[in-house]
Amino acid sequence: MQKSRNVTLLIIGALLICFYINQTILSGMGTMYAYVINPLMHIGIVILFKVLISSPYTTNRFKKETIQYVLITMLIYAIVYLTLGLLTGYGRNPYSTTLRGIAINLFVHASAFCSIEYIRYKLIHNVYKKDLSFIFVLIVILFSIIDSGLFEFFANPFTAYSIFKMFFYRFLPSVIKNILFTYMALKVNWLPAILYELMYYLILWLPPILPKAPWILESMLNIIFPLLLFLFVKYNINKKDRFELSRINEEQKPSSFVPVCILMVVLIWFALGVFPIKPVGIMSASMYPEIKVGDAVIIKKCSANDIKLQDIIEYQMDSYTVIHRVIEIRQEDGEFFFITKGDNNEDPDYIPVREDQLIGKAIYKVPYIALPAVWLHSIGGNSDNVQVELGK
Repeated sequence: MQKSRNVTLLIIGALLICFYINQTILSGMGTMYAYVINPLMHIGIVILFKVLISSPYTTNRFKKETIQYVLITMLIYAIVYLTLGLLTGYGRNPYSTTLRGIAINLFVHASAFCSIEYIRYKLIHNVYKKDLSFIFVLIVILFSIIDSGLFEFFANPFTAYSIFKMFFYRFLPSVIKNILFTYMALKVNWLPAILYELMYYLILWLPPILPKAPWILESMLNIIFPLLLFLFVKYNINKKDRFELSRINEEQKPSSFVPVCILMVVLIWFALGVFPIKPVGIMSASMYPEIKVGDAVIIKKCSANDIKLQDIIEYQMDSYTVIHRVIEIRQEDGEFFFITKGDNNEDPDYIPVREDQLIGKAIYKVPYIALPAVWLHSIGGNSDNVQVELGK
């Protein structure tokens, strides 16, 4: 089959329908879908593409360096991700780490991502240069939708918060990754992307324990690493491509983005409480006028011995935390108990705070900086006041 824009568009549309049915209807068949139907579907599509679309001619002069960049990036990713547990703690690996379990996971996932990359490679080379930009964007959108599970997500009930999480945790990282993979398919072939995916899954499958990292931190890692890899690969290819020599001096070296990415990660770690101090957004008026809704309070982790009367502390309830003032300190059998009260509440909190509930004490306040978090909280339908906030 000769290169054709219209045929490629038709194939992209057919793939969109095929994967929609796959992720919304067939996925409800449980283990039969996961272990049989889904892998066989991917293998069948590969065979179809092999027969219908001729193999493109591509040069291998960028292959060695691109694979080296992928290996180095994923090794650094593995080190950063796995050592996060030193700060956030570790939990048991939810995947089977036995040889049989790894082999099954490899068959299920590898059949999917290998076929996807082969399909991507065939599609991006099935059009002429004048149509490349348009088809490039469509391929990124297509595989971002498939990879992020967007079809399945919107086929089930969802909330504003779940949409927010889907976008930043699944879809946005998937877009960045698919830009990288589509570019490598265009300039090299499907192998670097397959190697990237394989190493990513092995990082998740092989260790007996994994970091208990917050989803937003995982999201940032899955955005920053493929983005940096894309910049380095693109820079390296442009530098070697004689047709791009006139542009290379105008491009900024990708290494200049590294400090910015490191700063972003550090700021997120700070926001998530990885360091001894962390910011907490105030969602209620129980401490008004000292602390207003939308203020951010800087909490310093401390022990019960560091708490004095009139200190403002953060403590843990069942599924939320409270920031109130200490109005009385008791000690029973060597254990501290704190009686707390919101400045704007009529009554003290109805249950004394135990030592093991204490998170830290407030050391600084930044007015109104947490208002976006308050708005998101209210959009998510979680704006109801809890009883302890009312001093009941």
